Amino acid sequence: MPGEYVVASVFYFEADGMTDKFVQSVAGMGAKNNTTKTIRGSGKNGKILRQNLPGQAEFNNVTVTVTYNGEEDLHKWYLACSQDGKARQWNENRKNFSVVGYSQDKSTEIIRYDFKGCFPESYTGPEFDITNNDPATEKIEVSIESYEIKAKKKDVK
Repeated sequence: MPGEYVVASVFYFEADGMTDKFVQSVAGMGAKNNTTKTIRGSGKNGKILRQNLPGQAEFNNVTVTVTYNGEEDLHKWYLACSQDGKARQWNENRKNFSVVGYSQDKSTEIIRYDFKGCFPESYTGPEFDITNNDPATEKIEVSIESYEIKAKKKDVK
């Protein structure tokens, strides 16, 4: 029997100094190996010899939407990296962050996505709309250098 299905309702955001952020969505996770397509020369009878080689890896930006809890830490992180009129200190303020999925009873970690060398490219604050019954959210789009997926294996008896 396979492990427990991971449902989106039990994911949390964790970063250097930021915890207890309930994730509503994570979008854009992915990577691409940019291929170098070269012509190596020509062979007999003018046949072109081609060779495709793996190039540099490129990681997509990740957009994380969390339930707004009244804290200013995501916005402050964005400002530390991007504030106009001041020296931009995005490199000094890079953070590693994780999106962690828990079992449905919220007691056991099932999967972890660890993102490395990140800084925010954009921030969207909560919208306050009295006609909307959904919780207020904030969204941050983050540039990443790499990521790892760490799935927790269940013991099979």
